[in-house]
Amino acid sequence: MKKLLIATLLVASTSVMAAGPGPQHPGAQRMINHMEKSLKLTDQQSSQIKAIFQEQGQKMKALHDDTEGKIKAVLTPEQQKKFAEMKKKRQERIKQWREKHDKRMEDGKE
Repeated sequence: MKKLLIATLLVASTSVMAAGPGPQHPGAQRMINHMEKSLKLTDQQSSQIKAIFQEQGQKMKALHDDTEGKIKAVLTPEQQKKFAEMKKKRQERIKQWREKHDKRMEDGKE
């Protein structure tokens, strides 16, 4: 049970990382906007930084998928089913958090 918990936490943390910051991620775009203003980036630099975020996002997603696949290979079918349910609940919580966070950001509360 302890190993399952550790494995779940590992996948949860990699899922959060895999979710961003690719250029499509709002946090990445805010970071790029901040860098453009603060560092006075040229259009070329901004484009290159966006490409870096895209590449890193793809690498993190690949790592997450690989990690999850390895974990599933260790689990019994019953554990895999529960693991899938846990993943779905985690994704729902993340979606709710993002919606709440984005709303606060739009309202200027952070």
